[in-house]
Amino acid sequence: MAVRVALSGVLGLLLGVVLLVDDRVRGWEAVLASHVVALFARTETAVNSVMAIVSFNEETGDAHGLWISPECTSGFLVVPLLGVTMLILWLSKKTSVWPLAALAVAVVVLFASNQIRILAVVVLIKGLGFEPGYYWGHTMVGSVISVFGIGVALVAYTLLTVRGVRHREKS
Repeated sequence: MAVRVALSGVLGLLLGVVLLVDDRVRGWEAVLASHVVALFARTETAVNSVMAIVSFNEETGDAHGLWISPECTSGFLVVPLLGVTMLILWLSKKTSVWPLAALAVAVVVLFASNQIRILAVVVLIKGLGFEPGYYWGHTMVGSVISVFGIGVALVAYTLLTVRGVRHREKS
């Protein structure tokens, strides 16, 4: 019981931190994106982690920056998963690592899919120019990537959590 309460408390604290320092989570995403973009889009990048901006050079030599806004971060997508995992641990009769494993996998998938989305925006801007590239990268392709990433994260989270429940029932 003490382990479950402690883990629930840690997750509750983490949930509060993610909500209170959203700007730092977005800054971390911008730093990560600068590395992902530099590697896969083969361009020079710069980052301002305080403002959550990743900059890159367009094919024409013009530099552009993408701001990771509160609506475009994976941070807020993690909040409900933290809350649900906290409740699962708090209400379960036995301590299990499955909800924590499910949370870890879902968080990795959410952040990875957002990095792929940012990369898609940059690649399309470099290929099509800023206006059409941003539209197609952010609105069209980026939305599909986000929906797919969220779906994969939720399915993985559910399957791993249910596996943990079934595993506890057998023992």
